[in-house]
Amino acid sequence: MQSANVQIRKFRRHLTSFASKATPLCIPFLDLLKASPEAHLECTCKVCGDTVHPLRFNLWYKNSGGSGLNPKIVAFLEHYAEIAPIDRSLYHEVIGTDFLFEKVRYNVVGIDLRPDIDSSRIKLWHIVGDYPAMETRALGFAGISPDARRLKIHKGFLFGFDFVFSGASALKVYPVMHDYEIREHHAMLRDIVGEKVTMLAEHCHRVSFGFSTDKAGASAHMIPYHASDFISKIGSKQLSTAFSAIGSNRIIIAMDIDDINSGEYHTFNLYY
Repeated sequence: MQSANVQIRKFRRHLTSFASKATPLCIPFLDLLKASPEAHLECTCKVCGDTVHPLRFNLWYKNSGGSGLNPKIVAFLEHYAEIAPIDRSLYHEVIGTDFLFEKVRYNVVGIDLRPDIDSSRIKLWHIVGDYPAMETRALGFAGISPDARRLKIHKGFLFGFDFVFSGASALKVYPVMHDYEIREHHAMLRDIVGEKVTMLAEHCHRVSFGFSTDKAGASAHMIPYHASDFISKIGSKQLSTAFSAIGSNRIIIAMDIDDINSGEYHTFNLYY
């Protein structure tokens, strides 16, 4: 747990690292950050070639066992619904009327703000523990690759939603594999995601594989044993520059699986 002041300093330091400034669209998130000393702030940036999108932040809330969504998160969603035509119908379609919030271990909310307002978005994720019914529902939802079901090895499961300011929305699922599971299911992993991705996964504590209803390709969210060595192995100047700006070795590196297999390392996300 971090105090509100520590989190605000982290928020501002992230913007300074990427020579960026908060915009009025950040205000509802910053208000939530100030009111949430019990949550953990995660900073993130998206790099697309020479373009960096640094106005990306997530707040992780440990679930208290309540039977509904945290009121702070509800208010956060409503604030942005007043700013843009946020469409949450997909969210309600997926979770249904019988969603068991007491099965949720963490709730995560975030912002991803772009110069193009219509491409900006807010995020809502849930991490569930022992909840097979919800796993089956999310993994089997129309538009999610069957590969996601094959990779669902570990008990923990993350799924979530992007609510784009244009009114579009997407479901995302993230089956995770820890290092011992990567070793145990090496052949299956190589068959599904390819040799290059599997080789990188072997240097990670764990990897979450992301699948979405808004695109055909998948992504790999990797937590490396040794971040600097891992990034050197990838050999991307843009990635190295962003890593240096962050100044943290405790990171998650997310890249499209097709990009890794083709050797194209120009688009990625960093989380810390």
